[in-house]
Amino acid sequence: MLLLRHHIKSYTHMQVTHQIRTLLLIGVCLLFLLTDGHTQSFVFGPKIGPSLAFQRWRNLPDRGALFNYHGSFFIESYQENEPSSLYAEVGFHRRGSTELRTFVNATGTAASRSRQSYIFNNVNLIAGAKRILNMEKSAQPYYILGVRAEYTVSTNLEEFIQFAPWTPAPQFVNSFNYGFTVGGGFQYDFSELVGGAIEVSIHPDISKQFDQPPFDNITNPFSLGSNRLSLPQQQIRNISLEISLVLRLKRIVEII
Repeated sequence: MLLLRHHIKSYTHMQVTHQIRTLLLIGVCLLFLLTDGHTQSFVFGPKIGPSLAFQRWRNLPDRGALFNYHGSFFIESYQENEPSSLYAEVGFHRRGSTELRTFVNATGTAASRSRQSYIFNNVNLIAGAKRILNMEKSAQPYYILGVRAEYTVSTNLEEFIQFAPWTPAPQFVNSFNYGFTVGGGFQYDFSELVGGAIEVSIHPDISKQFDQPPFDNITNPFSLGSNRLSLPQQQIRNISLEISLVLRLKRIVEII
């Protein structure tokens, strides 16, 4: 049994690795097409910062926010004095939410309360457009709009499997998700080839990160006695708010 479980985990790990490589390969192809090989100037660099992840739960109250972090690498087309550009981005983002659980003792009174965090570790690929609103200012305001694909690498839902289906169970997680990204910020040029930006973005999902069918006649683990209930279908969608510190490195191609 242990050997079989090991093989299953190994196979699952191979599947995840293959999906990540596929997503990254698509990202690299997009980046290459975006910059037209070696013939165009472009801007590239990392984005890092804090994030607030929320989840919309169907048939249940929405949960609390999950405070976490994100990091990504972007590349952006560049043409001097041109306010519009295209960009692509590959990154790691933690989606999820938190829930305050109350446990009862033998007398039926609350014995303890604990906050549980449901974490989904996702890699994503974003392709979109950007426009600078005022080219004359040293701190140039801009906005972005993009479409996004995400793949769930792992979760922490195994920690709560004894409470399933009252808590999200791993087998109902949708690994592939998609949505869109909107945001804006201010960018600065420190020198001819180096700059920075502060960016705020919102990432709502259109697809469902989690989709669990309804269950009938199940035991409620959070109450005494043989209290049995029905649990309606449960679906979860992600939405995240992110603040990013951006390093902008320019590669200038001059055609003579």
